[in-house]
Amino acid sequence: MSRNPKFYNTRIIETPTYIEYYEYEYPIFSKKTDENSSSKLEWLNDDTKKKNFDELGTKEQYGSLKRKQKHYEAMRWEIARIVDCNFDKATKFVTLTFQANVTDVEFSNTEFKKFIQRLNRQLAKKSQRARYLATWEKQKRGAIHYHVIFFSLEYIKKSELEKIWRNGFVQINKVDVDSKENRGRYLSKYFAKDLDIKEHKKKAFFKSQNLKTPIVRKITTSQPYDFSDKNIIYSKNYTHKVLDFKGSDSENCIFKEGTVHYTKILRQ
Repeated sequence: MSRNPKFYNTRIIETPTYIEYYEYEYPIFSKKTDENSSSKLEWLNDDTKKKNFDELGTKEQYGSLKRKQKHYEAMRWEIARIVDCNFDKATKFVTLTFQANVTDVEFSNTEFKKFIQRLNRQLAKKSQRARYLATWEKQKRGAIHYHVIFFSLEYIKKSELEKIWRNGFVQINKVDVDSKENRGRYLSKYFAKDLDIKEHKKKAFFKSQNLKTPIVRKITTSQPYDFSDKNIIYSKNYTHKVLDFKGSDSENCIFKEGTVHYTKILRQ
C-alpha cells in the first residue's frame, strides 16, 4: 500500500463523527502529485482561456450548468463534513436580511464581505476572529438574504450584530439538533437551495480560512476493506466517468465508466 500516489484507488475521509471510504474500480489520476514533474500527461493541463457563461452556446451552457450543479451538490457533502469538524456549543445559525429589496448578487456579496470585515474588527478586541460558512438565498420576490453558520461565536446581542450588518435585520438561532450525527446534514440543507440560480453566479458560498477540515487520505491498495466489525450507517455503489488513458491522446480525451463503492461508518 502506498500513500499519496500518482494514482490511487481508495479515498478515505475522516471527521470526528464519521469515516467515509470511496473504493474505485479504476485508479484515479492524482493531479496534485504530478504538478511539479514533467509527465507525458502534461496535455491534461488546459491553459486555454475559459469563456464566461454568456459566451457559451446553448449546448455548452447546458453542459456547464449540469457540471456546476453536480459540483454544488457535492459541496453539500463537504459542508456537512466541515460542520462536523467545527461544531461546538457556541455554534449559531444566523440569517442576514436586507431592509431594501436587494436583488443584485454581486452587490450583496460585497456587502456581506464588508460585514465580515467589520465583525472581525469587533472580535479582534477579544483576540478572536470569525469562523463561518455562508451562502445566499433568494426569496420568491427576488430579495437576497444570507444564511451563516458561525462556529465558536460567543454571545452577542442581536441589536449589536445588526449594527455591524448595517443593511437590515438579523436573526440568531442556536443550533439544536437531536444528535451529533444529524448536525451536518441539518445545516447543509440550506446550502443546497437555489442551485439553479447559483450555478452561473460568481460567488455562491463563503467560508473563513480558519476552519478545521476533514482528514483526507488517498491510497493505493490491492485489498478491499473489511467492514465486518464496523458500524456501517450507509453504503452504495454508483458509476462515474474516468479518463481512459489507453484510448486518449493529446487531441482527444476518452472517458469510460467505472464503479465506486461508497461506505460510511460511524466512529465508535
